[in-house]
Amino acid sequence: MEILLADIPEDGLHIDGSFPKAIFDLSEDDSIRPVSDVFYDADVYKFEDAVVFSGRLQGKFQLQCARCLEYFEYDADFNWSSDLDLEKKQYSFDLKEIVREDFLLELPSSPMCDEMVEGKVCEKADLIDRIAASDEREDEDSGDGRDVWGALDDFGKEN
Repeated sequence: MEILLADIPEDGLHIDGSFPKAIFDLSEDDSIRPVSDVFYDADVYKFEDAVVFSGRLQGKFQLQCARCLEYFEYDADFNWSSDLDLEKKQYSFDLKEIVREDFLLELPSSPMCDEMVEGKVCEKADLIDRIAASDEREDEDSGDGRDVWGALDDFGKEN
């Protein structure tokens, strides 16, 4: 959806609508799967060298848990604040590209199903926690008894 800069009045322009999930153009095995249209509702302001967006983005996704690698439902609902630097002689911009990019930037980069879905327990979280605890114990057992960090803490202190 192309918006002409000349169509943005001095006091701003209110826009709302939706784009189909196809705007994301992601592969089927991507860790992000849009499952609904995405909605935008924002005010757009034009300045000398930038366009500023302020509003809301919403959509439904399936995200892949960074622990168990299972997909879970995620309702994205973000306060949207963004800006677009204008090039010299630029007369329009593609709203679809801005919504797409800002949506992908707002989605969590390492989602964990048990942290994002109320009442959900990640199937692999307990196993991963046990492995991490085991690794910590091995690190403690393999030490040679010297307190290296303590020695560094004491470095430079006057006696």
